[in-house]
Amino acid sequence: MALTRYAKPGTLGDKAPEPNLNYDRIPKERYTSKEFMKLEWDHIWTKVWLRGGLSQDLQEPNSYVTTEIGNWSILITRGEDGKTRAFHNVCKHRGNTLAQQPRGVLTDGTFKCGYHRWQYDAQGKLVEAPDPETFPQGVCDPSLHLDELPCEEWNGWVMYSLNKDVKPLKEWLGPMDEHLSAYNFDKMKLIMDMTVEWNCNWKASVDAFNETYHVWGTHPQLMDWLDDMNVQIDLYDIHNRYLVPFGVPSPRPHIDQEEIGPNLKNYMAQNGLDPETYKGNAQEVRRDIQLAQREREKTEGFDFSKLNDDQLSDDYHYCVFPNVTLNTHATNYMMFTQRPHPEDPNKCFYDLQMFTLPNDTDNKRTADVAKRGGQDQTDGYVRPEHQYVKDGEEHTLGEVLDQDAHNLPFVQKGMNNPAYKGLWCGKQERRIIHFHQVVDRLIMEDGGQVPKYE
Repeated sequence: MALTRYAKPGTLGDKAPEPNLNYDRIPKERYTSKEFMKLEWDHIWTKVWLRGGLSQDLQEPNSYVTTEIGNWSILITRGEDGKTRAFHNVCKHRGNTLAQQPRGVLTDGTFKCGYHRWQYDAQGKLVEAPDPETFPQGVCDPSLHLDELPCEEWNGWVMYSLNKDVKPLKEWLGPMDEHLSAYNFDKMKLIMDMTVEWNCNWKASVDAFNETYHVWGTHPQLMDWLDDMNVQIDLYDIHNRYLVPFGVPSPRPHIDQEEIGPNLKNYMAQNGLDPETYKGNAQEVRRDIQLAQREREKTEGFDFSKLNDDQLSDDYHYCVFPNVTLNTHATNYMMFTQRPHPEDPNKCFYDLQMFTLPNDTDNKRTADVAKRGGQDQTDGYVRPEHQYVKDGEEHTLGEVLDQDAHNLPFVQKGMNNPAYKGLWCGKQERRIIHFHQVVDRLIMEDGGQVPKYE
């Protein structure tokens, strides 16, 4: 069935021009070979902007977070001057990892190496080395300070780069800056934080969320409230997105187009419509959700002023190159950050974080409690603990993501089969094709050579 889009021209729903894509087979070696893995490290991971943490975890002066990329640990701090900074997380004395916890606050303003007690402040300066007189060469060499990396805060995220000559962040983000700033990420609260080791290449994980062609086969329970066919795909210079209509059944022939199914009822209830008293049919729900969200904006104090009507019902799904995938909605978003394994192209780390937007009442209550100097025991926000799950350990990501997680190790196993030559992608999967063409372009622009696999 035809889909009506309610986004007005110029309100973040505009279709991007289609680039020329090469629909040739994508060689499987890009997912399985150490040769290609090294190319990515040399020309992608060490050259571009990467998401390193959240501003909400760096609220206080002398607070810090750590993150890992490849074999390297990165330390991100907020100094007493309020500025965020990123450093290689290594003591310059004997190479010990300096900060060994995922986040924290320096009680006396310094990082103390747990090996020999060399101390650094949140600006990365070496401020104390025990027994300095025993070093004939001295301990005042500038190279003994922590190596600082490009670092900027943006929309609630902290971004860093391993490349000291990286282009300005806003230039790198391009249209993502305007598109994602409309959602007020900086005001949303983290409600889930998990890392899972997956037995698949990092790009196989990115691919799984960059097309809706798999919905019918992998997530059949979504078909009563998600249109997997009338999907707008936008391919930008580096990044990409698709716009998936939510609140309307799939137009595939086996799906009832009028009946409001159980999952659609749940989606209505989450977005301001009472499914028990609703008088319309399934084709009317999506538009009525949008109108209900506009009412919630008035009654509950949400700020949807930068969002078009379709953004109040649909999933505006972004890929911020190379490895951040976002399901963005009016009052929440889900973020996946895929990181490569340091040694094995058949493995990766999958970071899952979920966020929600408090309404105006929640914000006022939090502010009032803060003014009183107390803690709201009933409704106060408590940051969720980070969970780390190794492959094979029992856990759940929720029904839909569990289905994706089930597929991926079998996909990676199949890619290593000699009978399989590579990805044979169609138009519904052109985000994947575009992604690989961006990888090739950036490798070549950085002086690398992309191998030709048979």
